[in-house]
Amino acid sequence: ATLANRLYNTNMTLAKDQSEESDNIINSVNQLAAAKVSRNFAIVQVLGKQFRVTDGDVIVLEGFWPPNIGDRIQLDKVVFAGTKDFSLIGLPLVQPGLVNVLATVIGKELSYTKTRFRKKKRKQFMRINFIKVEQTSLRINTVQIGSHLDNPTEKLKFF
Repeated sequence: ATLANRLYNTNMTLAKDQSEESDNIINSVNQLAAAKVSRNFAIVQVLGKQFRVTDGDVIVLEGFWPPNIGDRIQLDKVVFAGTKDFSLIGLPLVQPGLVNVLATVIGKELSYTKTRFRKKKRKQFMRINFIKVEQTSLRINTVQIGSHLDNPTEKLKFF
């Protein structure tokens, strides 16, 4: 046996070992997700910002956002999800349909008045602006991790 054949055979056995190990990990994660032993959390991206959310959390989004009060929304841009037993890391996002984060819009209001003061020394220039930013409050209803980790699903549209 030449050196190339020996290297090829060792690479094949390493690949088989790695595939068996990854299958074992996927099976254990599927069992833990189905058992729902601990509280799920997710890091979702909304309006260009990332929030760590669990069931029952309230997040406040600054800036204009079209949904109205009472609308139920599914947040699809999940960057990271997990429990105390395992983690799912997205590259850049977790597989669509694997993690479901459902939220309800509970309020739309204006922020407190922010003061923007500008001055240039020795130029007799002074401006004061008062700014109120639109805010949307979301209550996270559920964070569910699907029990079939390795099954690809159809592409969902992102919101």
